[in-house]
Amino acid sequence: MKKLRISIQILVFLFTAATMFLLSYPPKLPSLNFFLASPSMSFLAALSSVHLFKGLILCAVFIIGALLFGRAFCGWLCPFGAVMDFAAFIFKPFRKWTEKEPSKALFSKYILLTLFFIAAVLGFQFVWYAEPITIFSRFLYMKLFPALNFANDIVFEYLIMNFNIGSNLYSFTQNFIFDARLISFNHSTIFLVLFVVPIIFVLFKKRFWCRYICPLGASLGILSVKAPFGVKSRACMNACGKCKNNCPTNAIRQDATIIKSECIMCMNCVPLKCKRPVPTMPISNKETDEKKGITRKQFLYWGAGIASAIVMIGKKNIFGQLENTKNNIIRPPGALPEPQFKQACVRCGNCMKICITNGLQPSGIESGFDGIWTPKMDAKIGYCEYNCNACGQACPTEAIKPLSIEEKQQFKMGQAIIQKDICIPWATGVTCLVCEEMCPIPSKAIKFVKQTVNDNTVDAPEVSRDLCIGCGICQNKCPVEGLNKGIKLVKGQKPQCAQMA
Repeated sequence: MKKLRISIQILVFLFTAATMFLLSYPPKLPSLNFFLASPSMSFLAALSSVHLFKGLILCAVFIIGALLFGRAFCGWLCPFGAVMDFAAFIFKPFRKWTEKEPSKALFSKYILLTLFFIAAVLGFQFVWYAEPITIFSRFLYMKLFPALNFANDIVFEYLIMNFNIGSNLYSFTQNFIFDARLISFNHSTIFLVLFVVPIIFVLFKKRFWCRYICPLGASLGILSVKAPFGVKSRACMNACGKCKNNCPTNAIRQDATIIKSECIMCMNCVPLKCKRPVPTMPISNKETDEKKGITRKQFLYWGAGIASAIVMIGKKNIFGQLENTKNNIIRPPGALPEPQFKQACVRCGNCMKICITNGLQPSGIESGFDGIWTPKMDAKIGYCEYNCNACGQACPTEAIKPLSIEEKQQFKMGQAIIQKDICIPWATGVTCLVCEEMCPIPSKAIKFVKQTVNDNTVDAPEVSRDLCIGCGICQNKCPVEGLNKGIKLVKGQKPQCAQMA
């Protein structure tokens, strides 16, 4: 069974990583709905998102699986769990792990899950900062992929320029694996740190993240207390600790009994044999109840207590500033209105990975702490391609609606405005036609008006507010050097997604 588990774990990891890695425009593979593939994600998304039905259906599937098989998802299917198991395998020659009796510290992840749950009920999503699948995807999309893309260019440039070989293979990698340009993402170092730190923690405890922090593991653990198809718990009078030291989640006590809410069905303990085998001794129901770990009653008690504290303090006092933050965030075409968008977005990075201009970037705190790492349009880096609707097609939660090309071309993301103090025609009286030429609107959202500047009569650009959709290409292509451009993108009127629904 252990070999079967490892084989499935490797296959699922390779499929997940390859599907993410090859996600590009036009979409060659369907968007990945496993970003909602756990009760911690799908149920919390359903609580705070308009896409209630989709979240609840996925939630029901994984709840049934956890009720029957316990935390098998963590041990068999989770890609980030596979990375930590591989790290433990690499560290094994240098590190000998010994386990003490399971401690109350294992309950810390349930407290974190309760906090995430309360925030979701109040309409704010924070679970995505600690959820393992999104940690894995953000690292792959925004750090690993750009780095390998850059390395691919460097290697083939060297081979082609110095040895005149590899041009066909380079074209293949550009068309099917990497991008034909260099890409980068904001905050990529943070995503690297969030990926690497849980792996470093493996040096201290195997699956440290799964034991003490992971909201996915906590949600599955609550459902796994009485899983009928989990590993059977029996007492051992030897108490040699061999099976306990091989358990990656500290789910086995000194007497070899198992805490079902912590067991990830890894099967590491199944093939082991005691040095001095003796008859097993069944445990009484009373003893099992006392040692089974987190209970549903405890979870509800904690949840009720934390909820009461939050209600007493008041939602507005805690989150009001986050909800009312003034910002100039330009969201992707088809994005829901700002509050709903921040609730529905799972920070998976699909839209940013698939953006063909690299214009979609993870945001910082511009829209509040509850909007961190949601996608924004950064016209200094890229722009919204007029004939592309890939971001909506790749979004797994419809935080970005899947608009048709025709709908997308009419969606008003923002508004371009001329900065007359630095715009070349307005400021210097020298003719410049770049912004008007680049405007993709058939009837041109940028018009020219005659102006006399420095005794020269020139065609100076003006933006038609009725025609401009805020794609940002004018700002991106503006020849004015420096951080500020002669034209900039600002947040426009309310998004039009409600009219296009």
